[in-house]
Amino acid sequence: MTRSEDIFILDKSIWTQDDYEKMGWHDCNIYGLIFSPLDDIGTTNLIFDIDYIFKWVNPIPPKRIFSFWISPCTLIFKDTFALTINIDRRGGATDMLEIADLLLIDKVEQEKNKWIYEWSIDLQEGNINFKSSGFDQIVRQKPILTDSQILTFEERQGISFTTMPITL
Repeated sequence: MTRSEDIFILDKSIWTQDDYEKMGWHDCNIYGLIFSPLDDIGTTNLIFDIDYIFKWVNPIPPKRIFSFWISPCTLIFKDTFALTINIDRRGGATDMLEIADLLLIDKVEQEKNKWIYEWSIDLQEGNINFKSSGFDQIVRQKPILTDSQILTFEERQGISFTTMPITL
């Protein structure tokens, strides 16, 4: 017999700002970030390599700890500007940055059907604030059920900023 917590069906392989209300980044770890230039005038994408927790699974007694359905994902904030980063790692217990929350601060229609989003990524170690024209979160592998909130390098196949989604 298969228990419901043993199965996770991924809805799609690319998520966007339109899915924001259905998503949550609490306790997701950041493995790296890059700035990807788009043109000669300085427009860039801000790209993160993260382990995204799709589902927290309640423990079934006698087990006492949660399990997690996790996938390595590439999180791309498009056309970013007004970036501020404030991170203090002096008391950090891990080698990675951990997201406490990703907040949509404001959404303004700049032109007809062209929106500017203001974001705050609250970290356990500080925050990253910026504006963008939206985001794409690309799922690179099918979710893995694990007792840890992070995947091993082998499970996630290293650090990557690829924009190639998995095929569902």
